[in-house]
Amino acid sequence: MEWSIIYQAWLLQNRKISDLIHKLTDEDLKKDVALGRNSGIYLLGHLIASNDLLMPLFGFGEKMYPEYEKIFLCCPDKYAQNFPTVKEVKSHWFALNEQLILKFAAINEKQWITEGEKSYHKLKTMLTIVNHQCYHLGQLNFLL
Repeated sequence: MEWSIIYQAWLLQNRKISDLIHKLTDEDLKKDVALGRNSGIYLLGHLIASNDLLMPLFGFGEKMYPEYEKIFLCCPDKYAQNFPTVKEVKSHWFALNEQLILKFAAINEKQWITEGEKSYHKLKTMLTIVNHQCYHLGQLNFLL
């Protein structure tokens, strides 16, 4: 089913990003991916803010890190905002995705089929996030 394919793609991208985060040092994440471009810490915070949108969308509860929306979605990098520490952002990446995986595991296939248009919107949003993750994973790889 399409739900399973999209969910597996989301899991794959999360695993690839997590594997990369384990390889990068805190200093690596403070660097820009290219001269004058986004920093690694900004991109990771941006990915957290994006994944956090899935919490309320799928009825899993409130966002875990609502403050990330203003810092990492509404404002560009270098906008003089105070970022959380690299250690915090890395920790938040893993905590959020662990929570999302637990919540997604509780959804059964029948729920996806019976929700009709609402389900379509959720899947479309999740697919957009998967594509978004692919794009930023490519950028983060420049930090290696």
